[in-house]
Amino acid sequence: PTAPPAGTPCPQRCRRAGTLQSNFCSSDFVLTGTVKSVSRGPPQEPGWAVVSVLSLYKSGGLGVPQPTKGATLRLQLPCRLCPALKKGASYVLMGRLGGDGGALLPPDAFVVPYRPQQQQLLGNLSKRPCRGTP
Repeated sequence: PTAPPAGTPCPQRCRRAGTLQSNFCSSDFVLTGTVKSVSRGPPQEPGWAVVSVLSLYKSGGLGVPQPTKGATLRLQLPCRLCPALKKGASYVLMGRLGGDGGALLPPDAFVVPYRPQQQQLLGNLSKRPCRGTP
């Protein structure tokens, strides 16, 4: 999958589909993190979110430094409206890698507020092989 061009129109409604389980394998990366900053930028340019990583469950080629806890990651937000992220809030983030290898959170990315009880489920999912991937 290639990154949408800058200025890609957002969908009519920002909605995620599926569950943690159904999105885990189809996402390039899965992590939990706390949003440090969000910049939406001018309408024709993508926005950015800087996230402090709590746990990394699937890296998918992301260049995340070790140890992952406390590392910061810059995520591109091609749509200005979604996913809706609040500074200081923690989320489960499932996204894709852009053409340049950077982290991308498209409008349909699976993003939910993080709850500690999700940690065990995500850990279990990360141990299972995903079908259809090398």
